[in-house]
Amino acid sequence: MEKLSNLPLFAGMEEAGCQQMLECFHTGPRSFRAGETAYTYGGSSGRMLGILQSGCAALVKIDADGGRTVLERLGPGGVFGELIAFASLPCDSVTVVCEADCVIVFLPQAQLASCGKSCACHRQLLENLLSLISQKAFALSERVEVLSCRSTREKLLCYFRIRAGEEKSLSFSLPFTLSALAEYLCVDRSAMMRELKKLREEGFLEVSGKQVRFLSDQPFGKADLCAASWK
Repeated sequence: MEKLSNLPLFAGMEEAGCQQMLECFHTGPRSFRAGETAYTYGGSSGRMLGILQSGCAALVKIDADGGRTVLERLGPGGVFGELIAFASLPCDSVTVVCEADCVIVFLPQAQLASCGKSCACHRQLLENLLSLISQKAFALSERVEVLSCRSTREKLLCYFRIRAGEEKSLSFSLPFTLSALAEYLCVDRSAMMRELKKLREEGFLEVSGKQVRFLSDQPFGKADLCAASWK
């Protein structure tokens, strides 16, 4: 399990300071089993900022018709809560579901703006939180860019190009399974697999498990991609 001081939200703090700050919040790590719902947005427990210390979880929205959409996948250091979330329809359910055993630290949102002891770690926490909110906003804009593509093929190529640009390589790893990729792109998995097969047959790219490799050093034709930029 990661030390709190190694997580992005607690960057620049000593481990002892992190523990002292948790005492200020009257909170500590909580354990959850795979499959458990760790948090429900708008639930009776009050608004919290959750920090995933270990494990992996998914932020899932269930709409009024029962449709399931994975909004985000979280690993160690991942942060969630109403403070950094978009507004959802009242009839929608948004929850954090553990995909593996997890340890999560919850900080009461109402106490984030003030600290009775005015400790330096609390000020550092707020600075780090602002940085994380900025990163969340950037990630959301990337996803909007991908989802704005009309076809499954365009969504795949747009997302793969963004990933390749982040890795600065024509070969890269996906952060989740192909089933999860279909959920992320909001497309049918069978249709997505057919498009991946076509892209391989056409010499664009190949996918093996979570590994993706473009087969050309110039794989980004204007007719095939949306506005993502290769860097």
